[in-house]
Amino acid sequence: MDSRPERRPSLREQQKRQTRATMLDAAAELIGQRGFRETTIDDIAKAVGASRATLYSYFPSKDMIAREIVIEMWDRAESLYRDFGALEEWSRASIGGWVEHVVATWEHSRDRLRVQSSGLVRYDEFYLDYHHRFVTALTANADQWQRFDDADVQTRALLLISGLELFLNTWLVRGWPADRAGAIDTITDVWCAALLVD
Repeated sequence: MDSRPERRPSLREQQKRQTRATMLDAAAELIGQRGFRETTIDDIAKAVGASRATLYSYFPSKDMIAREIVIEMWDRAESLYRDFGALEEWSRASIGGWVEHVVATWEHSRDRLRVQSSGLVRYDEFYLDYHHRFVTALTANADQWQRFDDADVQTRALLLISGLELFLNTWLVRGWPADRAGAIDTITDVWCAALLVD
């Protein structure tokens, strides 16, 4: 095993990462609010104070920008499920706190989620891989999940993930009217019931 410390990125590498992130932020906001066709490469470049050539040096096409936004959102989702998997115990309070965090993250990411749900990017090549990763992340605390047999663990986890994401997309991205506190309580009720938490 390599015991050398991980190399810190150079200042140039950090600046490139920040520039890339800024470009994705601007693109997500513009595409999320205006639409993909209505947003041009020039619009994105102008929003970040860069030239068209600079933008193309990071992303070869507008399609690739949309794809990177979607991949980023799937990675964020995996991170949220990893947070659930790290819960030391399941209680209404711990699950409710996690649900609150998930809702806040979705609220903060609305423009990116609009890009994701717009159908611009085909999920076929990575859909199942990510869902396996989501289930693995969600079920990381084997002590809590041992109340179910192995097949049931997979089914319950996937059902909870699918139901949560469909509801949040319909509510927070598509605009279904719902009281925030009431929605969080109901989601928590559903998760507690499915996980046999009193």
